[in-house]
Amino acid sequence: MYYASVSEIPQGGAEARERALVSAPELSWALREAIRVAGEVDVALARRLHLRLMDNMALGHVMNSDDALGPAELSARLGISTGSGTELVDRLERAGHLERHRDSRDRRRVSLRAAPASVQSVLNELAPLFASLDALTEDFSPAEQDVIARYLRAAAARMRNYIDSPAAVRDS
Repeated sequence: MYYASVSEIPQGGAEARERALVSAPELSWALREAIRVAGEVDVALARRLHLRLMDNMALGHVMNSDDALGPAELSARLGISTGSGTELVDRLERAGHLERHRDSRDRRRVSLRAAPASVQSVLNELAPLFASLDALTEDFSPAEQDVIARYLRAAAARMRNYIDSPAAVRDS
């Protein structure tokens, strides 16, 4: 069902508003909810670690990156200026969350690493959630787990494709 104006869209949660505008399979709605809640987990984690949300996002990028990130790459991932990125890295380094390491081949190149104590703090905060999610798998048969895992991995691949694809150009 589509509405003629925004004022006709039902009030309520994000999913209710979105469902009023587009249709999708129920499995897709469940994944969208999980993605929304994951964003809320990031906010809760930042609060529990006494970090600004942007600082927590930066720490997450450094911890989860397959490649070594320098301050400029981190700034680009966060969508902030290199000056703001340097200030953020300085702040996280002073607080003991990040370490700068000089490249042995190119001494001008600096890579960022999460401090071991910060990694441990993040893992300690997330441990109860991870344990709960691990226990949830017991609600499903091995065959069901295989199907769910296949869906989630394929969904993650499509999200990576979205991230890596050029932004659509819109006419103004």
